[in-house]
Amino acid sequence: MRIFLVGFMGAGKSSTGQALARRLEVPFVDLDACIEERLGASVAEIFATRGEGVFRAEERRQLALCGRYPAVVVATGGGTFAQEANRQLITSLGISVFLDVPWGEILRRLPGKRSERPLFAVPEQAHTLYQQRLPHYRLADMRVQVDPREDAEAVSGRIVLLLEAMR
Repeated sequence: MRIFLVGFMGAGKSSTGQALARRLEVPFVDLDACIEERLGASVAEIFATRGEGVFRAEERRQLALCGRYPAVVVATGGGTFAQEANRQLITSLGISVFLDVPWGEILRRLPGKRSERPLFAVPEQAHTLYQQRLPHYRLADMRVQVDPREDAEAVSGRIVLLLEAMR
C-alpha cells in the first residue's frame, strides 16, 4: 500500500510519515527532500532562484517515482495536493491522508522556520494560502484531525487503525 500524507506546512507530515513507515515496515519518502537532492538546493533556494514552476515540475516527477515502490509512506509538500494533476496521480498510486491541524497550532509550530518556508514569510499571506488549500486537502481519502497534544507516534497509530478499518 502506498500512503501519501497531505496537509499544510507544519502539519507533521514528515515526522508522522517516519513513524508510520516504521510501524508498517515500509520505506519512507520525504518529497521535499527528494526535490532538494535532485536539484541541489533547498526548497527556499529553488523558489528564489528557479521559481515555483521548476519546483512544481520536479515535485510531480518525484511523486510519479513513488509508484516504483509496492508499499511506501510519502510526506508530500504543503502545496502538492493543491495541484489537480498531483491529486490525480496520488489517487492512482495509493491512499491520501489529510493531517488536519488547526491554524493556531501551525503558527505555534513554525515560528523559527519562516526563512526555510518560502510561502510562510508573512503569516497573513500564509493564512490566506492555508484557507485556499483547505478545500483541496479535504478531498483526501482520509482525514485525521491532529490534537496538538499528540506526537507523531500517536497520530501514526491512529492512521494504522483507520487503514485497518478500510480493509
